[in-house]
Amino acid sequence: MNDDRVDPWLVLRTKSRHESVVESFLQQKRITSYLPKCKVVRSAKGRSKVVELPLFPGYVFVRPTEAQYDSMRYIRGSCGLVLADNRPARMPEKDLESVKILVDSGVSLMVDPELTAGKRVRIVAGPLAGMEGELVSVKSQDLLVVNIDMLNSSVRVDIDRDAIDVL
Repeated sequence: MNDDRVDPWLVLRTKSRHESVVESFLQQKRITSYLPKCKVVRSAKGRSKVVELPLFPGYVFVRPTEAQYDSMRYIRGSCGLVLADNRPARMPEKDLESVKILVDSGVSLMVDPELTAGKRVRIVAGPLAGMEGELVSVKSQDLLVVNIDMLNSSVRVDIDRDAIDVL
C-alpha cells in the first residue's frame, strides 16, 4: 500500500455530531483512529460547565490496514473518506503530530474554517472600517494580519478578529 510499509492516516467524514459514535465503532473494529477534542465552556441557566467538543467537527482521523478498508464502509454515522484525485486523501504524519501536540498542550483552541490565509475580509469596526483586504495569517486567536491593497502596493495591518467579516 505504502512504500515504507506504514499505513497512512486518512480523514473520515461523519454525520453532524456523530464523531464520538464513529470513533467508538472504529475502536470496536480495532481500526486505529484519533478524534482531537478541545474543551469549551458552555453556559446554560446561569451555570457554566466545561464540555469536550471535536476540534474538527465532522471528521475523524483513521489509520486502517489494507484489510480493514471494507469494514470501514459499515460504520454507522460515517460518510466516507475524504478524497483527493479520486483516492483517499492522506494526512501527513507530521501534521497529525502537530494537532496532537496542540490538543495535549492544554491551550485554548478554536478552529475557524472561514479564517484561512488568502480569504478576502472587510473591516467592519474601528478607524479602518469599510476597507477590504486579504487575510495573510492568524497571529493568535484574537489577532489577524490583513494585507490591504492600496495603489498597487500592500500595507500590513493588525486587526482584531471581532473587527472583520469574511467576504
